[in-house]
Amino acid sequence: MIVVALPEILGHLDASLTWGSWVIVSYLVAMAAMQPLGGSLGDRFGRRRLVVLGLGGFLLSSLAAAVAPSIEAVIAARTAQAVFGAITLPNGTALVRTLIPRERQGRALGLIGTGIGAAAAFGPPLGGLITDAFGWRWIFLANVFVIVPAMVLAVRIPRQEAEGRSRFDLLGGALLLVSLVSLALAATVWRVPDAPALSTPALAVIGIVAGAWFWRHARRATSPVLDLALFSRRGYLPAGLTVMFSNMTMYTIFLAVPLFAAQILGWPPHQVGLVLAAMSVPMMLLGPVAGWASDRYGNRLPALAGCVIALGGVVLFTFVSAGWSQGDLLLPLIAVGVGMGLSSAPVQTAALQAARHEEAGRAAGLYSTMRYLGSISCSAGIAAVLGATAAVPEFRSLFLLLVGAAAAAVLAATRLPAKRASGQAAAVSGTEALAQGRTR
Repeated sequence: MIVVALPEILGHLDASLTWGSWVIVSYLVAMAAMQPLGGSLGDRFGRRRLVVLGLGGFLLSSLAAAVAPSIEAVIAARTAQAVFGAITLPNGTALVRTLIPRERQGRALGLIGTGIGAAAAFGPPLGGLITDAFGWRWIFLANVFVIVPAMVLAVRIPRQEAEGRSRFDLLGGALLLVSLVSLALAATVWRVPDAPALSTPALAVIGIVAGAWFWRHARRATSPVLDLALFSRRGYLPAGLTVMFSNMTMYTIFLAVPLFAAQILGWPPHQVGLVLAAMSVPMMLLGPVAGWASDRYGNRLPALAGCVIALGGVVLFTFVSAGWSQGDLLLPLIAVGVGMGLSSAPVQTAALQAARHEEAGRAAGLYSTMRYLGSISCSAGIAAVLGATAAVPEFRSLFLLLVGAAAAAVLAATRLPAKRASGQAAAVSGTEALAQGRTR
């Protein structure tokens, strides 16, 4: 909902497009940095407990955003939302890995993808209607009607014991956060009027140094906040790269199309929201189909097909012009939505199945970090390419760069593992069944 309301938020609070990018980037950076820690907390203290805690914190943060008096306060509230969201999401995903038999995990993640697609489909048009009727503050207040029922459902999740009692990697978490924040700011601060000339290179150096220190620390720590050893597991790295580049593609379109429609085509928020549903609805409808295909044929085939279709949709966006109508936008949006709907569940299934039962939370957290790294890159790229004011050539340049990201997702998807041998899958399922029996 915030995507279609962003132009009104910036206008009401007298803020530039660069501040608008920080409204998005602050959320994504905190999500990327905190989700591995959120997954580790779930492994330690119980995943259901962390899901309920995260939902409650997200609700309070939404109320804070609704009464924010300035753009800085909105960004602070959005960052708090991300912290609590980072506690919730990896633990919800890890519960699929630990509570559902392996042979049905693809379908389960496909159904969850349907829920995500429904939220993405109804969020933009609903956000547009709410913004037009009541103002942008109500897009945050509307979260009450979603989160309260979610908390009621969350307490009904089967209780699980904690998997481990290792110490928290606070140093690793701090280094990761500093690195991501510094690099994200370096990519956008140079667009801010009157920003010091040395701010961009200084922030870039800080980000690179912190990132290198984090990499060195993570390889030596006993229980790092990001378990880099997961990348050595068969299928995990290709899944992480695929979701990173796919999310870069999807999120850029979700952010750039409303800006193009509002600034170039002059559309009102509700019209923008309805058009964005052309991408979200296929994602919603194809989630279960993709999950079924993943369980039956393996993860590589549906994931690769989806990435190729999404690439075709992005190529169509490179021909965007000021004369485009609503119909012109529909075809590329539908293509990208179909592609994302087909690839999402298989890619996530491949990542979770590469991890052991006891490290499901850490695996889900690292996978989510890879996803949000793509979102961070796209948000920073939008600010860098479009600037404070953008015309059609800048939007074309943005979509042309996006073709490279979509092509990289296709390449990564080709490295996903094919279907496991039946004997191996049965052995793994038996081991996990014993682990689940002990947990229950």
